Amino acid sequence: MRPKSNVKLIIQIPCFNEAESLPQTVSELPRAVAGVDEIEWLVVDDGSSDDTVAVARLLGVDHVVRLP
Repeated sequence: MRPKSNVKLIIQIPCFNEAESLPQTVSELPRAVAGVDEIEWLVVDDGSSDDTVAVARLLGVDHVVRLP
């Protein structure tokens, strides 16, 4: 008998001043996929000057990396 493997998917979303478009993008991302045990969302903010990071957090994004 093979041990069950846990499959985790992290969806990475690169962003630069995407506060207005991020809600639409996130609304179309899956939280479940057949064969995947866990899905997380990661926003990589590339120095945005708008509210991209705040919007990402409000939308329930799991991880935010902010670059200068």
